[in-house]
Amino acid sequence: MPTKVLIVDDEEDIRSYLDSLLSDNGYETVLAEDGEDGYRKLSDFTPDIIILDIIMPNQTGVGLYRKLKKSGEYKDIPVLVLTGVSSYKDFFNRSHLTLPRPQAFMEKPFVTEELLAKIESLVSQKE
Repeated sequence: MPTKVLIVDDEEDIRSYLDSLLSDNGYETVLAEDGEDGYRKLSDFTPDIIILDIIMPNQTGVGLYRKLKKSGEYKDIPVLVLTGVSSYKDFFNRSHLTLPRPQAFMEKPFVTEELLAKIESLVSQKE
């Protein structure tokens, strides 16, 4: 059974590239364009890992992350934050006392091999 990945990013080019890259490497993917869309898609697709951008319209990645970690059902899904925001860790510091930090951070642009290795590492840690 393939590893399931929810990709939440407002940039269509990034979603499309990640979808192709991960599908070509044996992953099953579902795409969401913002935090609200990502949370809705969880009702039909429970991923093994979530790749999450930070700055998005409607609901940011930080908002979705908080929602996930406060939920009983989705709190244990590993989250890889993939963003172009260089001060990305600061977005999560405000919640560090009440929420665990995301399992991994990577900056855009990313190195494909490093991204695939990080995803595999996070999924294998979950098992």
